[in-house]
Amino acid sequence: MDKLVFTVHEFMAIMGYLDEQLDGKPASAASVYNEWYDQWKALDQRLEELPMMERADMLFDGKLTINAITEPHLKEVIGVVEAQVAMHEQLIKDGDEDADPDDLEIWTTRKADLKQLLGSDNWRDDIS
Repeated sequence: MDKLVFTVHEFMAIMGYLDEQLDGKPASAASVYNEWYDQWKALDQRLEELPMMERADMLFDGKLTINAITEPHLKEVIGVVEAQVAMHEQLIKDGDEDADPDDLEIWTTRKADLKQLLGSDNWRDDIS
């Protein structure tokens, strides 16, 4: 399997979205949220301790590697990325001051990459 590589920003956005959707309720036992929670919290703590410029550099230049992912988790992540695409499309449509076509392009590309991975034949072979 090719490793999944996210920017720190992408990973934090995915986990933040899942956390927001849970609204304080526990995630299902099978959720990728539970699988990645400790890593997310440790990374969040690390980011909080950095000065603003170093934090920005880490968010956008830092990479986070996922060595193995199950099909249900990959599908869950794709769903979150699709929600990010929809949100950015809506921001642009609404003329929102936070709208950024570059963000939309990043999430659209990520969605295509993840869907291509899901459709490939060999990525599941390394997962027991």
